[in-house]
Amino acid sequence: MASVVRQKTGRDYEQAIIKNSFLSYYIAMYNTVNENLGYPQSDITADEIYDFIQDLKHEAGKSVPDITIDDINFCFYILKESGICKHVSKNWSC
Repeated sequence: MASVVRQKTGRDYEQAIIKNSFLSYYIAMYNTVNENLGYPQSDITADEIYDFIQDLKHEAGKSVPDITIDDINFCFYILKESGICKHVSKNWSC
């Protein structure tokens, strides 16, 4: 069976940039909120960010792009490659 390779379009790249910009902001917000609540700076997981985004979407009524765990991990990867975050086991330190 022949494998089908999906070509990336300009719209795919645009959506990736939108998601990464959104996630970068909310990852920073997540850290700030926790710090303001008195929690010590600690590593976070993609699942924590996913839950935080879902809470924003459903409880706060914020408009958010369709985000998956893979999107969050990709954003953390970009932040790591930029020197902003470190990957520690399953956790991220930003």
